[in-house]
Amino acid sequence: MKKNLHPTLPAANAFHAHLLRLLRNSLPALLVLILFTGCDSFLDRTPLGQQTTENFFTNEEEAVQATNASYNKLRDYNIHVFNFLGLTDIISDDATKGSTPTDAAFLTELENLTHDAGHQSTLDWWIGNYQGIYRTNVNLQNLPNTDMNPDLRNRLMAENRFLRAYFYFNLVRGYGDVPLITTPLTPDEYDQQRAPAADVYAQIIEDLEFAAEHLPLKSQYPSADLGRATKGAAESMLARVYLYLEDYDQADSYARSVIVSAEYDLLDDYFMIFTDQGENSVESIFEVQATATEEATGGSQFAQVQGVRGTPNLGWGFNRPSRDLDAAYEPGDLRHQATILFPWEALPDGSGRTVIENQTMEDERYNKKAFAAGFPGTIDNYPVNIRRFRYSDLLLIAAEAAYHNGSEGDARQFLNDVRERARVGRTLTIGILPENASSHMENVLNFGNLDTRVFARMVHAGGPAAQAGIEPFDHDLDRGRVRANMLDMIVSVNGIAITDRDSFLDAVDAQSAGATVPVVIHRIRHGQNAEELTMNVTVQELLPDVTAAGQALLDAIWHERRVELAMEQKRWFDLIRQGRAAQVMQDLGKNFVPGKHELFPIPQNEIDLSNRALTQNPNW
Repeated sequence: MKKNLHPTLPAANAFHAHLLRLLRNSLPALLVLILFTGCDSFLDRTPLGQQTTENFFTNEEEAVQATNASYNKLRDYNIHVFNFLGLTDIISDDATKGSTPTDAAFLTELENLTHDAGHQSTLDWWIGNYQGIYRTNVNLQNLPNTDMNPDLRNRLMAENRFLRAYFYFNLVRGYGDVPLITTPLTPDEYDQQRAPAADVYAQIIEDLEFAAEHLPLKSQYPSADLGRATKGAAESMLARVYLYLEDYDQADSYARSVIVSAEYDLLDDYFMIFTDQGENSVESIFEVQATATEEATGGSQFAQVQGVRGTPNLGWGFNRPSRDLDAAYEPGDLRHQATILFPWEALPDGSGRTVIENQTMEDERYNKKAFAAGFPGTIDNYPVNIRRFRYSDLLLIAAEAAYHNGSEGDARQFLNDVRERARVGRTLTIGILPENASSHMENVLNFGNLDTRVFARMVHAGGPAAQAGIEPFDHDLDRGRVRANMLDMIVSVNGIAITDRDSFLDAVDAQSAGATVPVVIHRIRHGQNAEELTMNVTVQELLPDVTAAGQALLDAIWHERRVELAMEQKRWFDLIRQGRAAQVMQDLGKNFVPGKHELFPIPQNEIDLSNRALTQNPNW
């Protein structure tokens, strides 16, 4: 559904006491009054007033609205926003809490692995996913008896089963054994015990198989429905689920089915994926739809909590890309530049605005993949679609499954397809991420008579430029004005004059791999006169194809998952399923306890409210 919003699940006018208890217990059996509100495009509907579940599902329009409410849950705060970012990125080696040191200190507990069973993030995410499951269960119970077109009914059933599988996959990965609920509960069923994870996975697979059988291909939806679950999304989810189950034959089969469908492809430009133009693109397998309206009814806070904090004031500054993530990128990998937004960088919306350093924050940087350009309504009304499954992710799943099945040639091909796109049409590098100086930088730094406006924003450690002595941008603030401790402006590459970022990349590409060429830089340092330096830098191939075999090939696939999908909330669960979380976290000085931290704790509040029907995970 391109930029269409799903109506919110209607709230009740009054609740019986046991329903309030159930809401707190996050297994919501809300047989409540429902009020659906209209939205734009195909969701434009006249509000229907108060309805009950007994008299609401009377026609296909109401059935569609009820299904839209299941989708809407994906935009909610307790599914894909604050706590989700803490449980996926911040807890991992990809990110730190961000914001100011004392703001939302509970996220620091996740970052340091000091959280416990009373932690609010594990409770809120548990609640959010079960609320989503409840919505799908209500729909799946009522849709079979709704007077409507049978084909549409099957499609809506399939959409709800896809979403139910999505919510349960979150829960089983996060908490292990969890209550398995497939119908709305009656009051005598509220105290639920945990079902074995194997049973939960079996239900996920059954739901996704039904969805794959009954959902249309992406190309078969009208444009107004772009964004709904598709056959390709269901098969991609099956590939992911089987990868987690280490059933590599099934993971390989479903991944290849999506690949040969020719419904999806890699965008040529990695930098476009997370722009407005990249939403619902050919690379998009599934993404949560959001839109901004003057009424502030269709946005999400996903981008708000990660946005620039200060000037320009776009958000709260949480989920800061880590320095450890910096070090993961190979020399010249431009995905680094498309992932991390730095202070003194121009915003990627063409507005000319610059991110100004916020002195209340530590090591300030932002998730560029969550950036939003200008939009109407309030600051809470961010229109950024939340990308949940991209085609590059599917290709890397296929690569990993092929590797385990002994098809290393196919594994390398899938892997190298992703790396080829990551070059963004370039072939060579000297290990510099170039950036155009913003107009604000020009106003506060003395560039003299330089024609160039491109500088070395990042210099990859161990790369050719670093070995030659070129330095990355280093600065601090002096009474609010930027002070360049080190700023290397790129003047020429092997005699080719440089004026901007593109001319620099073109000049490097005009060289030969292995050649050593003179690179002239104009170095600006605080308290010293600028100097012109010539560095002899060796040109190397940019992101060369992987030729490795055996464990080195698997390591390369895992590495590619990290840098390709960085800051997309994949890293933590990847480390857990790969069995590497303990070593990676311990190498960072974090006390990851094997046999404990592979799962989140069952929220203590839920255990208490369940009359001890729920039990705790080991060592919590």
